[in-house]
Amino acid sequence: MLLKLAIGIVVLAALAIGGYYAVKAQGVRTLSQALEDNLKSGDYLAALGAAGNLKEQGKNTPELEEKIAEAARLLVAEDAFQKAKIARDEKRFADASALLRGSEAVSNGAFKYYEEAKKLYAEAEALAAGAAHRSAVAISALEARALEEKKKREETETARKTLEGTLSEKEKTLSQSKAETAAAQQKAAESQKEADAKQVALVAEQARAKQLMEQVEKETKQKFVNELWVYRDMAQKGREQLDNAVIEINAKRDVTALIYVSQGKILFEEAKNKTNDLRSNRTPSAYQSRVDDLVSSLGQFLEASKQLRNAVAYMDDQSSAEFTGGLSKGKSALANAVSLLQAVSDLIAANP
Repeated sequence: MLLKLAIGIVVLAALAIGGYYAVKAQGVRTLSQALEDNLKSGDYLAALGAAGNLKEQGKNTPELEEKIAEAARLLVAEDAFQKAKIARDEKRFADASALLRGSEAVSNGAFKYYEEAKKLYAEAEALAAGAAHRSAVAISALEARALEEKKKREETETARKTLEGTLSEKEKTLSQSKAETAAAQQKAAESQKEADAKQVALVAEQARAKQLMEQVEKETKQKFVNELWVYRDMAQKGREQLDNAVIEINAKRDVTALIYVSQGKILFEEAKNKTNDLRSNRTPSAYQSRVDDLVSSLGQFLEASKQLRNAVAYMDDQSSAEFTGGLSKGKSALANAVSLLQAVSDLIAANP
């Protein structure tokens, strides 16, 4: 039974992941060399296909498993890189930065677009940071100006009070009092008029500063929602793989069921790592509970993957407790994950 599963998995994996890879390469070069060549050239689907043929021929080794995992990671990195390029072209620099942050596209020198991805990541980071810096500088300048105007108003008020005191004393001499009082009142009125004009200008500047701060908050929130959207989509794609796995289990097709489970698990693990990083470093406090829902959902998806894999292992005896228990627990975990994921989708839909 285990030998049958091992052979069937690699055959169907090669078809599902890199179906266009032809076995005729055996006549031109070895499958091992084809795997290495395709990895080096960046044809990751073909590399997965070559790996599948090697496993079919009984060449499975720890090194081959590592090559398969590497090819899968690089394939995910290529997808993130292409999406980041689109975001860059559309001047969504924060989105481009979020897509590449922590990706193998900028951390694995073997990635075929490694240098271009690093350059794109650096450019997106710089442009996103520059926008935030310009807003901070503008707000700081406005705050300094507000303090300066406040000081001037206080000085004007002190001068006005001093003048009033002087007038009070000089009233003792009637002939001088009237002239000095009139002059002081005129000066005080002019000072008050100037202070009022400055106050109006200050209020306008404060309103503009508030508008800038609101814009910064809006952009920060949108950047967060866009990054959360990416990881939610990865979870949904993984869910589709598990739904397909359940269909295959019900149809008693153990090999394809295992392939779907494995593909879903790769997506869930990648999404969970990135979501944890988002939760720790870039999540506004108001949305932490929704990010926690996504982390919990991915945990339930991984548990569903584990239980469905256990069920497939006992598919030859579908009346066994191991099979029925694994299938039941897998479906239950899958339902829990979908329920938690809905809360995340609701948040994204509310912030288009």
